[in-house]
Amino acid sequence: MTKRFLLAALCIAGASALPAQNIRSHYVSKAETDGVIYHTFPVTLFESREAGDLTFDITYKEHRGGRATINFTCRLPQAVPADSVRFAADVATMSGPVEKLYLEPERKVWKHRYTFDADGSELCGFFDERASPEVTVYVGEKSYVYRAKRSAWRSYAPIGYRIFDMIRVNEQ
Repeated sequence: MTKRFLLAALCIAGASALPAQNIRSHYVSKAETDGVIYHTFPVTLFESREAGDLTFDITYKEHRGGRATINFTCRLPQAVPADSVRFAADVATMSGPVEKLYLEPERKVWKHRYTFDADGSELCGFFDERASPEVTVYVGEKSYVYRAKRSAWRSYAPIGYRIFDMIRVNEQ
């Protein structure tokens, strides 16, 4: 509970420091009988020298206990399914086991698509443009680290923050 309060306070404090962002072109929402569902469009903000880019999108539905679904696509050298993932940006961390959606060959690497359930209360804190975020994909004993592309992160992080701050405010 204290962690959620701290993250909510950070979201509120950070909102006044951000310039106005046009966020509407970065997500869609739909009112359903059991709450509003929000979906961010896929963005490619991370890269690995070893494996290539990582693209992700987030789906959040109100009244699901603060849970979010993160889908991501990455390239890995082998067709061995991943076990888990960790999205980290300083103090905000979202991690867990992944569910494989598909693997397909792409040139000399394999395109992997996964989904995992994340703590949605971490999303405002994750999209901190001052952070140095990274995504780690775990495949057996091996891990692949995808680091943020600095310019892409600085451009998108305030947008991601505003989207999830808006969701937090609407869900209250």
